[in-house]
Amino acid sequence: MSKHRIPNDKWMEFISEIATQLTELNFHEETFWFDAEQNQTTFTEEAQDYYNEMYDEYETLLENILDITSDRDEYYGK
Repeated sequence: MSKHRIPNDKWMEFISEIATQLTELNFHEETFWFDAEQNQTTFTEEAQDYYNEMYDEYETLLENILDITSDRDEYYGK
C-alpha cells in the first residue's frame, strides 16, 4: 500500500504543532526563554531537546501507522 502524501509545508506545520503543544504541556513556564540579544523567544535547551524527540516520534507514528508522509522525496534522502 502506498503512503498518502501531503504537501511538505503542511506536514512540517502539523508535526511541529503537535510537538510544540506536548513540549508546553511538559515544561509549562520552563518551555521558553527570551533571548534579549536576538530579541526573540526560543525553547529552553531542555525543551528544545524534548521538542526534537516528540517531532521525530510523531513523524514516525504518522508514517508507520497512518501511512502518511511528506510529498518531498529529498526530505527522506531519496
